[in-house]
Amino acid sequence: MNFGNLLQQAQQMQRKVNKAKKEFNEREFEFKSQDDYIVGKMKGNLSISELHIQDSLIQEDKENMEALLIATINQAIENVSKEREDTLNKVTNGVDVSAFL
Repeated sequence: MNFGNLLQQAQQMQRKVNKAKKEFNEREFEFKSQDDYIVGKMKGNLSISELHIQDSLIQEDKENMEALLIATINQAIENVSKEREDTLNKVTNGVDVSAFL
């Protein structure tokens, strides 16, 4: 096996992974609470770009609203993180390239 070819393949894989990460970070994912009181959008880099709360929830007590926000955002982060992992696995054909990144 030629070390030069192996290095070239690793560099090509790294470029593909970097491109996929950049594209993924720019994607938007919609999220919502189970009862649709909270809806929003989160980018692939886990920043929230939109957040809408139904008026009826705002009129409820603060503790319930905070708990629902935390649960909804944590679920969105989990979903986007899983999608990121799946996307990178497709780019690398399941090969763990974390040592090269």
